[in-house]
Amino acid sequence: MLDKIDQKILLALINNSRNSTTNIAKKVGISRDVTNYRINRLVNKGIIRDFTTEISLEKLEIVSALLFISIKAEKEKEFMDYINKQNFISWAGTHMGFWSMGMAIYGKDNEEVEERFQTIIKQYKEHITNHRFAFYKNTAFFTEKYFGDVTLKQKNISKEKYKLDSYDKIILKNLSKNARISSMELTKQIPITAPAISQRISRLKKQGIILKHTAYINVFKIGLYQFIFFIQNRNLEDRKKLYQFLESHPKVSLLLDYIGDPFIEFSIFADDPYKIRETLQEIKEVFPDNQLVDFFLTQEDFISFGLPDCVFE
Repeated sequence: MLDKIDQKILLALINNSRNSTTNIAKKVGISRDVTNYRINRLVNKGIIRDFTTEISLEKLEIVSALLFISIKAEKEKEFMDYINKQNFISWAGTHMGFWSMGMAIYGKDNEEVEERFQTIIKQYKEHITNHRFAFYKNTAFFTEKYFGDVTLKQKNISKEKYKLDSYDKIILKNLSKNARISSMELTKQIPITAPAISQRISRLKKQGIILKHTAYINVFKIGLYQFIFFIQNRNLEDRKKLYQFLESHPKVSLLLDYIGDPFIEFSIFADDPYKIRETLQEIKEVFPDNQLVDFFLTQEDFISFGLPDCVFE
């Protein structure tokens, strides 16, 4: 079980995983060495899966779709190995429920994403028994709620156009895979100084390209269950209110809005599966016209949320 110090460290890293160990130590009230030891222990235990960076797909002019599949059990391992080798997949995980697993597919436009989706389906057409494929536009993570922080953080996104150069892409690619990589380490890949790299990172934040540096937490390792739900609501006014309600709810850690689709996808977490039903009942009482379309329990993620390599090519 996590003690209060570990929880404070995790919350600090979720809110800003590039925060220095010294600053985190001051916030938590322990020494730098103890903080560093505890962070490494959280990583080694698999509680922290990755330090990643949330990056605006809109600013990169990249599109993405989610693919959920049911696949024959004997082909799951082979399929996971195949997905791991693709350079256009981000986040992939196994589920318990109707869908065996899900993943995000990226591309420069809808056509490219569609082609990549078709490639996957054709490769395993004899073994995939069902699938759901849909483009999405907005994803919001609220994993700080795991530790009681329900304060909504506003992201100020610049409307200005910004042209990424090759150095920017290298920086973003590395931060996507490891948000705690230092500017000094990045000088090994880019022939400019560490202060110049830090300035570029600040500029990418100001332009709304970098949205947040965060830590990706394995919920099962901290004693939580997380269910994904799909709710259908065709009333646009209700849909907007529903989104705002879920966004502020203390037990909702993910919100996802689809393009041209009446579904809202969201996750509910709890330390007891029976408490999930209580949260669902609460939502139903406020929005009685909602239709629950699908749900499943998330299990193990085998590809992290860091953007895939194709985004930075």
